[in-house]
Amino acid sequence: MIVHVLGNMTAGGNERLCLELVRRGPPNLGRALIIIDPVPAGPLKRLFESIPDLQIACEPYHRNARLRFVLGLAKRFRQLRPRGIISYPFGLHLLIAMAARAVPDCRFISHVGNPPPPYGPRRAVFEQIVYASRLMRTPLWSCSRTVHDQFMQLGLGMPRDSRPMPNGVNIEALREAAERGRATKPAGGPIITMTARLDAIKDHDTLLRAFALVRRQLPTARLWLAGEGNRQPSLERLGNELGLGPSISFLGVRRSVGELLGQVDLFVFSTTPAEGFGIALAEAMAVGLPVVASNVPACREVLNAGECGILVPPRDVSAMADAMLALLRDPALARAYSAKAEARARSEYDIRSCAQHYYDYLLDP
Repeated sequence: MIVHVLGNMTAGGNERLCLELVRRGPPNLGRALIIIDPVPAGPLKRLFESIPDLQIACEPYHRNARLRFVLGLAKRFRQLRPRGIISYPFGLHLLIAMAARAVPDCRFISHVGNPPPPYGPRRAVFEQIVYASRLMRTPLWSCSRTVHDQFMQLGLGMPRDSRPMPNGVNIEALREAAERGRATKPAGGPIITMTARLDAIKDHDTLLRAFALVRRQLPTARLWLAGEGNRQPSLERLGNELGLGPSISFLGVRRSVGELLGQVDLFVFSTTPAEGFGIALAEAMAVGLPVVASNVPACREVLNAGECGILVPPRDVSAMADAMLALLRDPALARAYSAKAEARARSEYDIRSCAQHYYDYLLDP
């Protein structure tokens, strides 16, 4: 039995990685998913429920009832008797690891999805979490080399067996879905997309402003934003202020990201230095889309320092618009970047390799 402990079933990078790892659990070995959100719901719920023989349970976490949470989770672990546990909620992994002690010889991994803050009180909190993880011998597997290195820069060292383990995507499934999407591509001008949560870690504002500049040169261009989040109302207002009107569409969470990617001409990933990996970036690369991305550490790593896509300074509206126009106007340039991006996705970000590393560690006798 392998147990995955997840915060909720939204469509973020942690949740999508968990979904793919659960799907690739070793044959003839049980698998369970424990959700700690008091309301176990979200756009990925149906996908998790469609996995054969997956046991799904809820062990709600309440901030003012931590001991009850640990005891309840420990009881559930004793019932399941897992050989390995993967925890996805960083910080709360300390409580989950305490509960895991109820099962002798159970291996444990805490997935880490974002880097520590560069300064301020929250950085001190991250330092305390890393120190506690070392005391508890809880390995931290970071979603990218970038995140791992930034944790090392805290100066505390990392727990034994910690490592960078880049997220993976299901390349073949994405490419098959993209082919279906291409068959239904809408007629008209070029379509640009960004698939990401609509929250403060991303930088949709710069993308909207850059797209407004693109529209001056290419009036038929359209922008599709896939994802949901608490910033949607403010982004809709900004789109109206920029006069984008029907040229911009908020699509919500898409059931098939691959089909969406097959319908578009350009992928843009406008984000902030708080980005840990950008699984949507790897998905776009996997289906051979040309990419423009913010020049922040995670995007530099995924795009191989700009070899596999155009990197632009963060929050630089003009530079982002220029890069978008360059790829839309020059098909040969776009194809060159696309080929390099697809090759890198295959060599570095295949979910099969990622899953193999996780399960080899958890099942090592």
